Amino acid sequence: MYKTFTKSKLTVIAAVASTSLLLAGSVLAGPGKNNDKVVPGKPGMDNIVEIAADNGNFSYLLGAVGCLTDEETGYNPVVDLLTGSDDYTLFAPIDQAFIDLQLALNDLWNLGLTETAPEISCAVDTLYGEGTLLTILAYHVTEGRRFSNSVFNKNNSKDIEMLGGGYITSTTMPSPRLITNIYQMVGPVVGDDLMPLINIKASNGVIHVIDTVMLPIDPTPPED
Repeated sequence: MYKTFTKSKLTVIAAVASTSLLLAGSVLAGPGKNNDKVVPGKPGMDNIVEIAADNGNFSYLLGAVGCLTDEETGYNPVVDLLTGSDDYTLFAPIDQAFIDLQLALNDLWNLGLTETAPEISCAVDTLYGEGTLLTILAYHVTEGRRFSNSVFNKNNSKDIEMLGGGYITSTTMPSPRLITNIYQMVGPVVGDDLMPLINIKASNGVIHVIDTVMLPIDPTPPED
């Protein structure tokens, strides 16, 4: 069983999860009102969830967030968080990142999957214990508007505290990368124009698109 974050932080994070959760908007859609420049600037027009919900490249991320929706009340902690007025920075994995993770878990646990699907991410809590999926999703969010010039320091590596507990470490050597608690190497996704899909400006924060689902836990199955 893996330890999650504190109850207070869980309440805050709970604000971030539902049918339209993380990311989507103009992230891969090319230039637009929320993706006009890859430089800091004034906030965009739409919040993080609205941006996410406009794009078709994050169905697996949204599927994972949807796993956290309360069936009786419809409340989703992640969605609630990312539609609020406080500023957050979201590192949003593309669909292929979740597909790769599902295939890796299939091999680790001998699950016998014949195909991947967004809703399969709901099984993470079954495998690792209740609250693990929320911890993983919250590990992709940090407080404040963190543009790339703040995340990736040209001279030194930088530790960034995440809402899910723990830190990610950024480095620019040999190219911009993020290193997770379990030493995953994660990179920003590059668009058709060969520019990283970063600094997407929301009304309540910033989105950076990444190529891997960041894990704060060791995914190796516990020994019996």
